[in-house]
Amino acid sequence: MRALITGGTGNIGSRLAAALVARGDEVVALDIRADPSVPSPDFVRVRVWTGGVDDAALVDRVVGELRPEAIFHLGAILSAQAEERPDLAWRVNLEGTRNVLEAARRHHVGRVVFTSTIATYGSGVDLPVTESTPQWPSGLYGVTKVAGERLGVYYHHRFGLDFRGIRLAAMVAPRPPAGGAASAFVCELFVAAVRQGAYTFQVYPTTRVPIVWVGDVVRALVLLHDAPPESLRRRVYNIIGAGPTVAEMAAAVTRRLPHVRYTFAPDPVKAPIVDSWPAQMDDSAARADWGWAPQYDLERMTDATLTELNG
Repeated sequence: MRALITGGTGNIGSRLAAALVARGDEVVALDIRADPSVPSPDFVRVRVWTGGVDDAALVDRVVGELRPEAIFHLGAILSAQAEERPDLAWRVNLEGTRNVLEAARRHHVGRVVFTSTIATYGSGVDLPVTESTPQWPSGLYGVTKVAGERLGVYYHHRFGLDFRGIRLAAMVAPRPPAGGAASAFVCELFVAAVRQGAYTFQVYPTTRVPIVWVGDVVRALVLLHDAPPESLRRRVYNIIGAGPTVAEMAAAVTRRLPHVRYTFAPDPVKAPIVDSWPAQMDDSAARADWGWAPQYDLERMTDATLTELNG
């Protein structure tokens, strides 16, 4: 298979690219930076185009020349940065998604897999959230991802494009994503523990955050891509690995690293964004339709993250 990954040198993208190459796929990464966030021998075999998805001509040229059988559309401006740079977030997350979908339509790409987020749900909804829960996001990032989902479904119904998406819980990884809110601190708490021995949370200790390990995200993207069309009852699916409080995440680290000290100083911008996201997420539809099941709970995520950071 020939695959294009937007955001392909990022936290998820570089791991996904390596996984696809390892199974024999031909992979091209499109990103604003050329160097992978997670270098690997497999990623060396990935061809990298430098540029952003908000450049419609570039996206069309890459898709037209590559003629991919699938596009994994991961490129986006995340939650905290979206609040700081709303014009950029609108251009990348909305116009960029349309550029990808339109290029896929024009060049007859077989399948587009899209990453969405728990941030598409707002506060005050019934828990746990399911794929049928109303989406009333309070942050611009969530707004743009709802629009991206609906645009992808429109292209599916209007043009027959095989659009598929996953709504991710906050992602745990050894490298914090640039510009995230929840996904930033659930990574930073591990990085700071190893490198500084201390970390100050900008959210509340009682905040409950659905999380998922980055390796499980990659596996979910591949599983969803590979699922036969007849098995899918919807276009977008929830994905979660565990649902601890922030204090429970900190405790998981201190059980392994007793010297680490955590403090709390909630940020007036970031803390309300994270608190507005649902505390519980139901991923039973993905389990039923295409065999999804997380391999990492909080304890395994903690071990895996600390192991990579100390490696």
